[in-house]
Amino acid sequence: MKLYLLIIVGSVALVSPLFAQHPAPYNPETGRFENPYCDEDEKPGISDMIRWKFSYHLLQKPFITDDYRYEVIPPEYVNPPERFHGSMMTWVGHSTFLIQVDGVNILTDPVWSERVGFFGGKIGHQRYTPPGIPWEKLPPIDVVVISHSHFDHLDKATVTRLNDDFKPVFLIPMGVKEIVEEWGVGSVHEFHWWESYRFGSVEFIATPAQHQSQRSLTDKNTTLWSGWGILASDVTFYFAGDTGYFEGFTKIRNRLGPIDVAMLSIGAYEPRWYNGAYHLDPDEALTVFEDLNARYFAAMHWGTFDQAEELLGDPPKALRSHAARRNIDPETIWIFAFGESRAVPPRLKDNRIIYTLDMLNTFKPTLGIQ
Repeated sequence: MKLYLLIIVGSVALVSPLFAQHPAPYNPETGRFENPYCDEDEKPGISDMIRWKFSYHLLQKPFITDDYRYEVIPPEYVNPPERFHGSMMTWVGHSTFLIQVDGVNILTDPVWSERVGFFGGKIGHQRYTPPGIPWEKLPPIDVVVISHSHFDHLDKATVTRLNDDFKPVFLIPMGVKEIVEEWGVGSVHEFHWWESYRFGSVEFIATPAQHQSQRSLTDKNTTLWSGWGILASDVTFYFAGDTGYFEGFTKIRNRLGPIDVAMLSIGAYEPRWYNGAYHLDPDEALTVFEDLNARYFAAMHWGTFDQAEELLGDPPKALRSHAARRNIDPETIWIFAFGESRAVPPRLKDNRIIYTLDMLNTFKPTLGIQ
């Protein structure tokens, strides 16, 4: 009997940490997903934001000018290869990257539309910078990962055009499948956090994020949000999607292993009292970068849509400033020009030789050690 109880207690002790790493954010009583790491009841309401916006836009914003110069690669010089068997990424704009790795072409949160929002973008956000890759220069797309259902990340016009032209596999968080299937998309797979999918040599893992979802007045948080780990043969990408800062980034690092490139949002963060729970500011994004222990920081979610009260050009300037204050190597901070491609340098192999004490004693005279 005692042995039986020990087995039960031991099993619970082993399983409990697994449950701690796999939070189930769905509330069956409300039919909505929830963030396990923050109290959403404390978030200010939309009426608070409307009042603040009225006073801010009337009294402050008219006197502020954006002097940032946006770097754009001329379209004639943007020519991603049809296939790339190393590791390369190209920034299209906002949260859209073309990732080419192991001969597989991947898009993250693809948006090519001039406007995003309700009624086909008639009410929503205007694009300020053109897509970095002209549509006609896209290589064949194999896989599309979607982080959540907001219009600037799940764009109907782009999704249906991708489906018509390339028939890629769409990987999406739970609940979004019904939306894209209504648009006529055929190959769709949806995932809870930590579930995975393999395409060729590349593994895709849905990871936790702290955000929300909505496409109408009545569907708030009825679909899940996530980031994505993209694990290829010699490189690992982490695409954070939209997220605020939360406790789970070290767990993501431990689950994915060594991360080569972390694609992290740096825009749509002001005012912090309203956007802080769901969007990183540049300083917090650097904290995430350190939590992940990634090799490179690829900045995204800035300079494309004017969604918050910082200027469109503020995020990269703030990111460089905070990185310098933290003594982070500027070579590890990648701020792409629109349409810019960067190859991911290969990870250095560990070629250290481990010597025993006896072996070291043998080499002492050679090394000049007494």
